[in-house]
Amino acid sequence: MYAGHTPWVHPTAPPPAPPQPPDTARANFRWTSSADHINHFAEGPHYGPVLEPFLVRAVSATISINPLLSPPTDSHEDYLRWNMIFPTSTCYRTTGPKRSWIKGREAPATFPRLSHIRIISRSFPWMISVKARRQNIGVTCGEVIEAISSYFYGDVAKKEYEGVTTRRRREIWQAYQYNRSTDSNVPGGHLGEQLRRLDWLCSHSRWGGLVCNDEFIKEACGDVLPCTFELKCIPSYPLSPEEASEQQRIARHAENRSRSRPNSRPRSMASRSNSREGRDTETTTEDELEEPE
Repeated sequence: MYAGHTPWVHPTAPPPAPPQPPDTARANFRWTSSADHINHFAEGPHYGPVLEPFLVRAVSATISINPLLSPPTDSHEDYLRWNMIFPTSTCYRTTGPKRSWIKGREAPATFPRLSHIRIISRSFPWMISVKARRQNIGVTCGEVIEAISSYFYGDVAKKEYEGVTTRRRREIWQAYQYNRSTDSNVPGGHLGEQLRRLDWLCSHSRWGGLVCNDEFIKEACGDVLPCTFELKCIPSYPLSPEEASEQQRIARHAENRSRSRPNSRPRSMASRSNSREGRDTETTTEDELEEPE
């Protein structure tokens, strides 16, 4: 025994410990943690379940709208620009080239993903239903835009037009006339003689984004319906020369297509539903749209 050492402590340092095998469990944990931050709105069927509206209410799920479909903010510059009286081919992203919107069409419209959503607005009296074509993906951003456009190109029932105030009928009549004029900011004569729902938008025909607004939903529907969102319709503005030229090209193409296939215009989900249920769907034509006094 060496002086100055206690019996239970070895006087020399122990040999170095052998290298340990890699901690695969910890490595896997780090990988899993980074995966938790994956984009909730990534395209494809691999990122979470698709919920039915009744289940959303049952579990009190909090729904987030894809930022691409949301109104623009100071911190969010990637959004959609679209005058809703024109076809969806004129819709484009502000961060991309000014061509018809492609990137993001297949992205989920919400998180969690939903099988069915409803859309209402202060600018029109109807409810638009959007159902997912693929149940394993849910409603996509593209399906939302297409459903809205299809619905707006549907006809207004005569009793709907006659049921509004004289002042409102005058506004709709003026929008009807303007939307069928030769102005480059409107589609023109290919809209036909029928009063369409897009005419109801009047000057607030631009896409302003979808928002969650339970207060307005309850006011309009009598209850906070699950998976129901408000569509913001904002005032339109004159097109740039480039935009006007593109709109005219698209309008000419649509008019030629409608002439070659006069019966091919798709009907909205609401129109099909009204026909099945035998509701009064008598439409309003130009002869019945005399300017209100």
